[in-house]
Amino acid sequence: MAWAPAFIGIGAEKSATTWAWTMLDEHPDVCMSQPKELNYFNLDENFSRGDQWYRRHFSTDAECCGEISPLYMDDEGVAARIHATFPDTRILVMLRDPFDRALSHLFHDASVRYGTVADLTAEHLKSLVEKDDKYVRRSCYHAALQPFFRTFPKEQLGVFFFDDVKADGLDLAQRIYRLAGVDETFVPAQFNTKVNESQDLKPLAGVVMGASRLARSFPPTRMALQYVYRRTRIRERLISWLMVDRGRPHITFADVFPETTQRQLADDLIALNDLLSDAVPDSWLHDSPAGSLRRAA
Repeated sequence: MAWAPAFIGIGAEKSATTWAWTMLDEHPDVCMSQPKELNYFNLDENFSRGDQWYRRHFSTDAECCGEISPLYMDDEGVAARIHATFPDTRILVMLRDPFDRALSHLFHDASVRYGTVADLTAEHLKSLVEKDDKYVRRSCYHAALQPFFRTFPKEQLGVFFFDDVKADGLDLAQRIYRLAGVDETFVPAQFNTKVNESQDLKPLAGVVMGASRLARSFPPTRMALQYVYRRTRIRERLISWLMVDRGRPHITFADVFPETTQRQLADDLIALNDLLSDAVPDSWLHDSPAGSLRRAA
């Protein structure tokens, strides 16, 4: 039988997909890709490099391999490319409250641009929203998941919610193991580890990120970086070292996004709930701008 990954993870939010990646990487029967996000099936990334390039990012003797790339949810052609290449692969979907996701994404980008989180204002965030629709687009989960539900049988799709980390992280991790097809009784050490969403970057971070972007712009240095990332955890350790916890200011979704955007996400969320047979967390529908809009209607 030809080699194929046991599962491919998608999700529009870094914290959620990072948590899932960590749980899977801890499992002794699972081999996760190196680096963490291959973005292979995005047409404008690495797909033209072919199957052999993709295969080199996994251990050659592992029975259960997988990867998680958040950007797969931001390309409507990814589902068809995965199915054409690995039709039996299971699809792991990690979702976070779409309103929280958009705001978290904004804070991250603003911290990179302005060099801080604690001192950001709503105006800082609005300036980014006006220039790019990705904050809203990547939170429209129903629109993003439709190609996957049209392409793959339902039994190959597993949709999980980041909220469940707080409610019962162990149960969530073991349900993910079940989808991956490995021993679901394994107990990961980090199942209740907090994923910090309120961190600033050290001043040196801008220099490091600039150097990384420059290195990736030249084929020889890009290949060298990819070689190192595949074989070490230096990237993850460097990112962790560059972060400092200062907390983020209290800015709500409604402080940044207009009501038309709130309605757009609310409508998509209701459609998602219908698609998943009423499985969306209640808090997403009631304790969010979606709930406020429904009560006002």
